[in-house]
Amino acid sequence: MWRGRVGLTETDWLALWRALVTAESQSAQTGLIKRYKTHAFLGRTRPDPLLDFILQSLDSTTTVIDVGAGNGRWTVPVAMKARMVTAIEPDLEMVELLRDIAKNAPGNIDIKQSSWEEAEVEPHDVVVCAHAMYSVPDFAAFVLKMEQLAGKACYMAIRLPPVDGVIAELARAIYGHPYDSANAIIAYNALYSMGIYASIVVEEGINHWVNASFEEAFARAKRHLRLQADSRYDGLIGDTLRSRLVLKDNGYVWPDGMRSALLWWNPRGLLTPSPQTDTT
Repeated sequence: MWRGRVGLTETDWLALWRALVTAESQSAQTGLIKRYKTHAFLGRTRPDPLLDFILQSLDSTTTVIDVGAGNGRWTVPVAMKARMVTAIEPDLEMVELLRDIAKNAPGNIDIKQSSWEEAEVEPHDVVVCAHAMYSVPDFAAFVLKMEQLAGKACYMAIRLPPVDGVIAELARAIYGHPYDSANAIIAYNALYSMGIYASIVVEEGINHWVNASFEEAFARAKRHLRLQADSRYDGLIGDTLRSRLVLKDNGYVWPDGMRSALLWWNPRGLLTPSPQTDTT
């Protein structure tokens, strides 16, 4: 029998997203851009079940907006299936790279150098965004623009941390929650708080992090936790890594790693109200 209240507080997921994005350093965002530039699209070199899931819903009549198109890893395959793709990318160097890569497509990619917030583009059938929302503090505004310009569906690919991750354990001990950065868990709950009931597709495999030395693993943990200049938790971090990481021939293997989830939904303007029941 329910006899009272429990000591739980409701999480403001949009505020948590904003706080984590704001805490990310500019150097981290710059580093992300550099990594994209060094991994230019040269064709599909590994399976991508999330992209495949989207592709199966496209045909030769579909128009698509690719938000934060980056190096075109999704842009070109989508262009091969759709009628037209409008690629939105704010970084000039990435735009130049994308223009060169777009030569692999059948001439149906329109590239616009702009942030998503400032982009002027007509509505399309589908809006996709693959890992291009991590530096955006106003998640709600970002999503609402996706909805406003999507006639049929919105897709968002975003990293999904493991439930038993070392970083989550450390973040919980240090910050009181398991999140070191914006991710799919926060995004899903933020969408739900906005009245958006997203479906989710999750990659089955995970590419575990590996560091060649304990020192590199320690530095990685400090970086993820944004504690490079703070030594107060060094003992906790070191002890946790020693107990959780597995030493193998290729180095220190983490339970953490790279895995993505695809959140997708139909714009709310497409939802059909349920028939009203006459109770009179």
